[in-house]
This record gives sequence, structure tokens and C-alpha cells, in this order.
Amino acid sequence: MIVVIVGPTGIGKTKLSIELAKHYNTEIISGDSVQVYKGLDIGSGKVTKDEQQGIKHHLIDILDPSESFSVALYQKLVRDKIEEFTNKSKTPLIVGGTGLYIKSVLFDYNFKDTKRDESKLSIYNDFSNEELHKVLEQKDLLSANNIHKNNRKRVLQALNRADENKMSENISKDVPLYDFKIIGLTLEREKLYEIINKRVDKMLEDGLINEVKNLYDKGINSYSLSAIGYKELIKYFNDEWTLEEAIDKIKQHSRNLAKKQFTFFNNQFDVNWITVDLNDFSNTVNDALQILK
Repeated sequence: MIVVIVGPTGIGKTKLSIELAKHYNTEIISGDSVQVYKGLDIGSGKVTKDEQQGIKHHLIDILDPSESFSVALYQKLVRDKIEEFTNKSKTPLIVGGTGLYIKSVLFDYNFKDTKRDESKLSIYNDFSNEELHKVLEQKDLLSANNIHKNNRKRVLQALNRADENKMSENISKDVPLYDFKIIGLTLEREKLYEIINKRVDKMLEDGLINEVKNLYDKGINSYSLSAIGYKELIKYFNDEWTLEEAIDKIKQHSRNLAKKQFTFFNNQFDVNWITVDLNDFSNTVNDALQILK
């Protein structure tokens, strides 16, 4: 059986996953679309070496920030890991907040018809750069906001990625491929938002601004930097926002993401929800173990 831990940003998924990995003598597969990138550490909330407590983590720090990543690639990599774990009689433990990526692994999604090919993209041959960018705005506003209209190659890549991610629209046709159980961590909304705000403050204390500035100074301008915590500070470096405005936006966007994550998990998964015990996390661990018995 595959064990999956989901939940919104900052709620304690990493902490729970470490305890479950110890209990089952297994390793952890990341279910996060940003932590695959090297150098995007603080803003992605990437598990540190100390936090790992010797537990091996997979699909972390496998790409340079300039490289592209997709749902289809994630699906392939994780399914390979599941086979590897199974062959070693280890329990696959997937942990993360990127619901669509996790969904693509567990259910029968076929990406053969969504890979980029010139015949599909040829419909845009006669589009001007501005017209092409307008199409991207309609399909993926987040990417459009982070790609200049004259960077035609990247605009086309983003359009292809947006088409690929449309698989989520066919969610009702899903067929599960594995035996799995999903545990979700939850909290009363106001408490969670308070934790998220404090988490952003801690990231700033830990050097988030310098982390993003280093990437910015290297001229990295890729999809990886459209993640929350990075895109806002880039707008600050571009003199579009003040630092205070950028920080406020990071907190706001993080809270919005948490809300969207709850909606996705509730709509797309059969989740065993656990309310996190902030006073004694061992109770949360015990609740998870009871569900998995």
C-alpha cells in the first residue's frame, strides 16, 4: 500500500512524514513541484538535512532552476520510485502539497497526446508575440505574468504545459492504479493563516531575500521562479513593488494557496483528515498510525 500525506503549506506534513518513515522503515518521495529545484530552498520550505533525521528523500534537488518540469515527468519519476520501493519491500511514502502532481501518479492519466510537437504548436505560427502572449494569459495567467511577451520560445513552452495540465478537467474519469491511503492534515482556518504568516517571517529571517536575489542576479528567468515567495520578490527587485508590498503579497498568496489546496484535496481525494495537535504533535502521529492500521 502507498501512504500519501497531503495538506496545505506549513501545516506539518514534513514532521509527520519523518515519524511515519521511521515507523515503517522507509524513505520519502516528495510531492512538491518546487522542491525539485536546486537553490530554491527557503522559499519552497524544503526539508533541511537536520529535519530529514537521516531519512532519505527522493525528488528533491534534482533539477537546475533553468530547467523545465512537468506533471508528466513527475508522474514517470514517481511511478519508477514506487516500483523501486515495492521491489525492496518498502512502503512508498509520498508527501507534499501539489495535489495535481500526486493525483497524476495515483490515477490512470495518459500523457501520450499532451507532449509538445510542432504540429500542435503550428497553429500559433501566424500569431504575433503579443497575440501569442494574450493566449497564454487566458490559459495560464501565472506563467504569462512571469514571461516576457517577446520570449516566444518560453511562451510556447508555457502554452504546451498549460494544455498538458488540462488533464485535471477529466478528473471524474480517473481510475486508481494503486492501493493507497491518503492522510490529510488540517487546522482551524485562522490558526493556519497565523502559522503561514509566521512561516513567511521565518523564511525572511532565514535569508529568503538573498536566496531570490542570487537567482535573480544570475539572470534565471524560468517557470521555477513563478512559485510563491520568488515571484513577489522578483517584482520588488524590478521596482514594481516595495519590499513591504512584496512581503504582504507572499503572505496573501500563501494563504490563498492553502485555501486552494484544501479545495483540491477535498474534491479530488478520499482523505482521512487529522486536525493537527499544536500542543502535542505525538497525538497527530498516533492518529495517523491508527488510520493506517
